[in-house]
Amino acid sequence: MKPKHIFTFFWIMAFGSQLILQQSCKKKETQNELPYLTVNLPKSVMQNESYYSLNYQERSIEMDFSEQIDSSTIKGNISFSDKYGALDSMYRTISSGRKIIIAFQPGFQLHDGWRYLITITTGLRSTSGLTFQSATTIEIRTTARHLGLDYDTIKRNSIICISDIHMGDPRSVALGYCWFSKNAAALDSLLKIVLISPQVRQLVILGDLFDEWVVPYRISPFDPLSGISNSRDYFLSIANSPVNIDIINKLKAIASSGAIQLIYVPGNHDMLLTQEILQEIIPGVTWQGDSPGLGHYSPLSEIIMEHGHRYDFFNCPQPLSNPGHILPPGYFISRLDAEGLMEKGSNKSRGPKTVSGQAEFLTAWTAAFTYLLLHYSLTVAPDSANIRMGGIDNYPTPLSFNGVRDMYAGNIENNWASTEISNAVPVTMPVLMAILDGSIDLSLTAAYEYMQPPVPTLYKIVVFGHTHDPLLKVYPPGKQYTGIYANTGSWVNAELCSKAVRTFLVIKPAEWTGSDLDVVSLFQYNLDSGSGNPNPGFIPVLISEESIEKSK
Repeated sequence: MKPKHIFTFFWIMAFGSQLILQQSCKKKETQNELPYLTVNLPKSVMQNESYYSLNYQERSIEMDFSEQIDSSTIKGNISFSDKYGALDSMYRTISSGRKIIIAFQPGFQLHDGWRYLITITTGLRSTSGLTFQSATTIEIRTTARHLGLDYDTIKRNSIICISDIHMGDPRSVALGYCWFSKNAAALDSLLKIVLISPQVRQLVILGDLFDEWVVPYRISPFDPLSGISNSRDYFLSIANSPVNIDIINKLKAIASSGAIQLIYVPGNHDMLLTQEILQEIIPGVTWQGDSPGLGHYSPLSEIIMEHGHRYDFFNCPQPLSNPGHILPPGYFISRLDAEGLMEKGSNKSRGPKTVSGQAEFLTAWTAAFTYLLLHYSLTVAPDSANIRMGGIDNYPTPLSFNGVRDMYAGNIENNWASTEISNAVPVTMPVLMAILDGSIDLSLTAAYEYMQPPVPTLYKIVVFGHTHDPLLKVYPPGKQYTGIYANTGSWVNAELCSKAVRTFLVIKPAEWTGSDLDVVSLFQYNLDSGSGNPNPGFIPVLISEESIEKSK
C-alpha cells in the first residue's frame, strides 16, 4: 500500500471510530432521556395508524411490552372495556416475561364489528422500574361477521352492494361479445345466500345489471327479427336470456320476500332503462333514479351510493350535445369494442373501460378509437355510416364514427357546465377532471363531491361502481380520516378485466347493529378449491375491511 493510501486509510478509520462512538453516546443519551415502557399487539394488525384489527372469533389478546413486566403491578393497572363499560369479569390476565395475555372466560365472546379499549395506567411497571409516560389506551376493532346462517337471533343489519354485472341478450352470448356469461353460476349462488340469509336487510344494485351498449356496430341493437323493436324489448330479451333467467328469478324472489328490500340505481350501460320497464321485469324492486340515465341512493343520512358515471365526461348522459338524445361518446366506443370482441375474441387481459384520460375531447376520442383498432387489429372505415342504430335513443339511421366524433366535438366541452346542472352534479368540476374520471378509480371524485367542503351534504361512506375496480379507501389517508370510499367492482368475465371480478360489498351501519362503528367489507366470491370437495361451491373471501366511528 502506498504511503498516501496508508495515511488516508488510518484517517478514515480514526474518523469513523470517533463518529461511531459519538452516535453510540447519542443513542444512550436518547435512551436515557426516554425511559418509558412501550407496547404492541403482535398478533393483530395496526390499521390506518389508529387501531388494531382483530378477528371477532379470537379467544385472547396478546400484548408485547418493551421490557419484562413486574407481574405484581398488573392488577388494577390494565383494564378491558367496550361502549358499555369495564368487562372485568369477562377475562383474566396471564403474564410471562414481556408478554401479557388477556384471556377471555368461556362464556364470553367478542362482538363482531365492535370497538374495544385496553387501558394501561402508569402504575404498570417493568422489573427494572420503567412505566408508561402517561396512561395509554389501545383501540381494538373486531372484524364483522358476514352472510352466515349461524346467528342466534335474526337481526337484519346488513346492506349488500353489487354492480356492473353487464348481462347481455341471447345474441351477445351466441356471438361471443357478452361481457357476462362465465360468472352467471357464481352470481346465482350469491343471490341464493342473500335470499336466505337472516341478516341481509337490503340488496342494492348500483347499475349496469343490463347492458344495452355492448353491441357490435355492424349489428342493430333493435332488430324485429330477434324480437327487439325498442329498449323495452331489449331489456326483456336480456332478462329472459337462458344465461340470465335464474338470476332474474332470484331477484324477483328477493324483491317479493317482504324481508329484504331490493334497490336499483341505473348505470351508464342501462341509462335508457326506465322505472316502468324494470318494474315489469322485477316486480317490487325500488327504483332510485333521479335525472334521466342517473340515480343515487342514501340508505342512511351519512351513506350515499350511485353508479359513478355522473362524473365521467365520456359516459354520463349528454342531453345537450345533440338535443333529443342522451347517449354519450362512450356508447359508440363500446360498440367498436364489442365488434372487436365478436370478431377477434379477448386475446389478453384488459379492463373493459372505453376511454382514455387525456386533456380534451378530440385527443381522448382519438386515443380510445385508435387503441381499440390496434388491440383487435380491426379495419374500420370511419367515414362510412356503418354504425347501425335501429332507433335506439331516437337514432333511426346509421352513423359513422367520424360523424359521431364531430357531433360531440362541436359543443360537448362548451356545454359541460350546463350538462352538470342537467345531471344534478352536487359540486361542478372542470372538464379535465371529468375526462380523467374515465380512467381513474373515482376515489378523488367521491371526496370532491361528497366528503369535503364545500359539498352541500357531507357523507362518511361513499359507494360507487362503474370503474370495475373493487376498492376500499379511507379519506383522507392516515389516522385522521373522516370517510370511506368503496367501489363494488364487477361481475364481468375475468379475461375482460385486469382487476378482481365477482366482487361485492357488505355494509353494516352502526345504527342497525348497535355498535360504535359503521363497517364496510369488500369480498370476492370464489370457488372453495381448498376444501377437498370434488364439487366445491362458492364462498365469499374477504379482501379488505374498513370501519369508521358513527357520529355522536
